[in-house]
Amino acid sequence: MLMLIKILRNLAKKYKKIFCIFFTLYYCLKYNIPFNKTWKFIGKPFFLKPPFYYKSAKNNLVIGDHFTAISKFQKNSIGVFQPVLINISHPGSQIIIGNNVGISGSTIKATSLVKIGNNVLIGSGCLISDSDSHPLIAQERSDITKLKSKPIIIEDDVFIGARSIILKGVTIGAGSVIGAGSVVAKSIPRGVIAAGNPAKVIKSIE
Repeated sequence: MLMLIKILRNLAKKYKKIFCIFFTLYYCLKYNIPFNKTWKFIGKPFFLKPPFYYKSAKNNLVIGDHFTAISKFQKNSIGVFQPVLINISHPGSQIIIGNNVGISGSTIKATSLVKIGNNVLIGSGCLISDSDSHPLIAQERSDITKLKSKPIIIEDDVFIGARSIILKGVTIGAGSVIGAGSVVAKSIPRGVIAAGNPAKVIKSIE
């Protein structure tokens, strides 16, 4: 048995690229999303959409080239405690992801729009959600029409540190860095480092 495991590991290393393409194709077929051979799904990601919406909206999920989703614990330097989750939570909502985007064990949920630019890195355990998920007033929580949602825009070359939360209505300017564990409740300008709860600008990036 141990010998068989060693042989399989050696084969996996030798044919790593082939395996990666195979599993990416498998998950694309499973979740009914377009296949792109430049994508890398490392571990098992989840793509969620309302069931009746799968075939009726082809542009509700747009992903550029060289997208990497890491859902496997040992493939991230600090580990991941959940798979990558891409959640189109309502009909009419949209997630747009640019080129050269890497995500580790994080959730992206769209009730209206989440747009991510090119060359964006999203660290392990982040949550990006354009709604509160539930109305704030207790008596309204069973009424989905009362749910508040505002688009999230993450511009090019942004780095979001591990365990950060990006809340509704936020824009993060190009080239900015969000410190680990931050809660971003208001928009962040271009070319700065921001951190904390709530996140505030610490300094400019020269």
